[in-house]
Amino acid sequence: MGKKLGTVALFLGAFVLALAVLSKFYMYDRLAVVPLNQDAVSEATTAPGADAEYLDVAAGLKVTNGPLKNVKVVRGDVEASKKASKALDRDIAVWDIYDFTDTPSFDAKSGESPLTGTDDRVAFDRNTGEAVKYEDTKSEGDGKVVKPADVKGLYFKFPFDAQKKTYQFWDGTLRKATPVKYVGEGEVKGLKVYKYRQTIEPIKSGTIDVPGDLVGQTAATVTADQIYSSVTNYSIEPVTGVVIWGQTAQDNYLELDGERVLTTTKATLSYTDANVTKNVDDYKSKAMLLTAVNTWIPIGGAILGILLIAVGIFARRDRSTDGTRRSDSKDLVGAR
Repeated sequence: MGKKLGTVALFLGAFVLALAVLSKFYMYDRLAVVPLNQDAVSEATTAPGADAEYLDVAAGLKVTNGPLKNVKVVRGDVEASKKASKALDRDIAVWDIYDFTDTPSFDAKSGESPLTGTDDRVAFDRNTGEAVKYEDTKSEGDGKVVKPADVKGLYFKFPFDAQKKTYQFWDGTLRKATPVKYVGEGEVKGLKVYKYRQTIEPIKSGTIDVPGDLVGQTAATVTADQIYSSVTNYSIEPVTGVVIWGQTAQDNYLELDGERVLTTTKATLSYTDANVTKNVDDYKSKAMLLTAVNTWIPIGGAILGILLIAVGIFARRDRSTDGTRRSDSKDLVGAR
């Protein structure tokens, strides 16, 4: 009986040990990827009583104060993702994103143009989140279309198993990736997060022709420098790399001969509470699953597997030793 139990323990230990290895080096790699069929909408708004200041083109180039809302609509293209993965020989996702900012009452289906908006199609690594160059991508905004999109760095999210370090994150206004620095840990609705900050100091992003009287000039038209600056804070769930809470503060204005003459956008927009709650609910369980597959199961399985194998070996040896002793005793009695 002991020998049979020892054999069972050996096989069970080997199975558990193999499961621990598979969990770490096989299952995790297949779970730690973004979905191809992503379908999500996120919203960020100005806080009550903290209205934005912006240049309303539709109202006749009038500086306006009032609330603003940013909406990001993300849709994954499954077939395009499969084609990109095959073409680039790596695991790629292709997502479309319509990102616009306007007043809270703006209807995206109205056919009207928002205050600002971009329509991008981005290909990126499903695990690291890093954008890759691929022919079936685009970046559309300010009346310009770039095909294929030359996006670099992170775009939608941080990598799975995010580290406490500086990453490069895409900025659509500058059309380049800039540093996003790790600034500490925290909690969002009870969920542990890593905090990162992307700071872009005032920089010339282009020029624009505007009526002279808009900027205090007598000339009918003047060419002004467009100055852009922003500070974006991200609170991410580190296991999945998903942004749980985000906030962007922008201060954009026009300059003439190095002097600020007109504010074009000055606003701070933060994820809505409903958006944050949904993110926590969606990704808390996913983070626990990935942690189990990457850490708990491999460590626990390795310990249990080794223990079972040791018990099995001991049981088989002990049984063999006992049998030998009983046989020797019978020989001695018979000799007498």
